[in-house]
Amino acid sequence: MKSLGTIILLFVLSATAGALAGAAAAFVVTPQLLVQTIPAASTSTLPIVPTSTTSEPSLISVEPRLAEPLFPSNFLTRRSSPVSAVYRKAKGVTNEERTLTDDRLLGQAVALTSDGWFVTTIGVVGTLTRQDLTIWHDGTSYSVTRGLIDRINGTVYLKIEASELSAPAFGDVDRLVLGSAVWTERLPGSFAPGIIASLTEGMGADPVSSETTVRRLSLVGNSGVGEAGSPVWDERGSLLGLIESISGKPRVAIPASSIAASFSSFLSNGSIRHASFGVRGTDLSVWRIDGDRGALPLRGIMLRDDRKTGKPAIVKDSAAAKAGFRSGDVILSVERDMLDGRRDLGEVIAEYRPETNVTFRVLRAGDEIQVPVHFGSVDTGEVLK
Repeated sequence: MKSLGTIILLFVLSATAGALAGAAAAFVVTPQLLVQTIPAASTSTLPIVPTSTTSEPSLISVEPRLAEPLFPSNFLTRRSSPVSAVYRKAKGVTNEERTLTDDRLLGQAVALTSDGWFVTTIGVVGTLTRQDLTIWHDGTSYSVTRGLIDRINGTVYLKIEASELSAPAFGDVDRLVLGSAVWTERLPGSFAPGIIASLTEGMGADPVSSETTVRRLSLVGNSGVGEAGSPVWDERGSLLGLIESISGKPRVAIPASSIAASFSSFLSNGSIRHASFGVRGTDLSVWRIDGDRGALPLRGIMLRDDRKTGKPAIVKDSAAAKAGFRSGDVILSVERDMLDGRRDLGEVIAEYRPETNVTFRVLRAGDEIQVPVHFGSVDTGEVLK
């Protein structure tokens, strides 16, 4: 007959073997469960591990919310979109023949006034006449009654017979820095976030006339089909520029500061007139010279002959010629506007009224001097036939 101690020992061994067998079975059924080790000193009870792998699904209610950095709320509160599509006019009599198909889409335009003045780029219009154009705005097609090309910055102003249009304010381009968040509107109400990659795109070593603006804003990415003429907005919904690049090319925009100066002149005078200076020069902030720069400063506009075209640094009988400017002069500022590489010379001068007196700060042969200038006047507008 077995002793009491032996019986107790067999009972303990049997219980232990049963527990190990149960653990092994649970491991086979649910191999994804982690093993939890309980310290020997603990007196807590082991958790019960369910052997079933199924459970009742539960639904969680999520409140929809707009991502603020991707879609500013100011775009939601505006009365209507100022963006319209520009098409090559359809010719025919049937609905099928007059359908504005995608292959007729030229680009976009932005309303600047409530009575129907729009702005787009010269690349959108190309060589077409105003009779060849149709503007589709808010569900209605409009013929273009007037048109004006602005040669100073490559924009075109188009007029339709409409009223009570939503027109945006011009944004402050000077507030932009590299990495600034902006938004493009490729179609009315269709926004895409963007990032400013460069503030001085288009400014290079070749001499540029003071009667044109070449600086562009560069955005990350390439332009899409039909995006030319689309607006670039800031977070308040103010206009910062117009996309100029064609489909598949790096996205660049004409700054709104240049557009504002021209359109303000047009509204005041019925034509686009700007101050005229009459020089060609290179921005030293973007001029890369191999070797020693010598006495050249890092900023300013150096007046130079254009050897490629044979055009002189100083235009004959211009305001600059009358003020005594010379090839090799470096313009440091116009009044309080510093030429520090953020804007080109033409952009700065275009903001002054024609026939006004200003003072230039100039570096000449190592000496800094003040040069008084009486601006002339130039009409940069051309009627779109």
